[in-house]
Amino acid sequence: MRFRILGRTGLSVSELGFGALEIGRNWPYWRRQLPDFSRPSEAEALRVIGAAIDEGINFFDTAPAYFKSEEILGKALKGKRENVILATKCGEWFDGENSVYDYSAGETIKFVENSLRLLKTDHIDLLQIHSASADVVRKGETLSAMKKAQEQGKVRFVGISTDQEEAAMLAIESDEYDTIQVSYNIVEQDMHRQILPLAFRKSVGVIIKAGMKAGQLSSKFSDIDNKDERANAEPVTELAKKAMLTTPELALRFVLSSRYVSTVIIGTKSTVHLKSNAEAAIRGSLDQGLLSELFQLGDNR
Repeated sequence: MRFRILGRTGLSVSELGFGALEIGRNWPYWRRQLPDFSRPSEAEALRVIGAAIDEGINFFDTAPAYFKSEEILGKALKGKRENVILATKCGEWFDGENSVYDYSAGETIKFVENSLRLLKTDHIDLLQIHSASADVVRKGETLSAMKKAQEQGKVRFVGISTDQEEAAMLAIESDEYDTIQVSYNIVEQDMHRQILPLAFRKSVGVIIKAGMKAGQLSSKFSDIDNKDERANAEPVTELAKKAMLTTPELALRFVLSSRYVSTVIIGTKSTVHLKSNAEAAIRGSLDQGLLSELFQLGDNR
């Protein structure tokens, strides 16, 4: 496994991070009617986390909104805490059916305390505002509570996770946040035009989610029944065949070809998929000709 520096944090993170959504909550949403929609058993989840560590992955991203994820990670990382970088979130949690949002200062402190308990640790390496809007960033109440937890030694670094360019821009320009987590993939390239270069210049660490478009650029492609989503993914699968690569490898290496990116977090319930993703990550950047074709796909959307 290769490693990159996570912006101003100075943390050395594995290029491939472990996204812990799928081990704690039924996912992905567009496979609701299929057998693998259900989250794995605890024993299976522990096995996948162990395999991730064996592959050299040291960055683990979770959240209260991932239902049982923090609790399972806390069990899996017993005795291994010092070898990993733990990132979690605040502002959103899951009640078993729906997400509930609260970005107030008081609830932010409760989020921190509950995450520390479930993760069985005395500190969180990176605390991020989950599903951060521009209004939440602009208001600053959540950030103030996060900074308080930071002063108390309960949190080392702070960031946001968002799909709003305005929220990401505000966070970067404020110089208050150490990291941003945004969606970036072959189909969704908007963040690479302005947000990622700015974050890089300002030494804000960049964490990429949805590198495989919530699984749509993975082996699950054949199950896409939404016409628009399938139309977005089909050209990618065709280019992958042309390049004699699997679609997941093409998607993963596309993201890692960006010098602005510190790590891309990939969720999985399968040790087989985990291993193939780890093997793809160490193959490095794609060649410039192929990258140009992939960037054109984004420009043509």
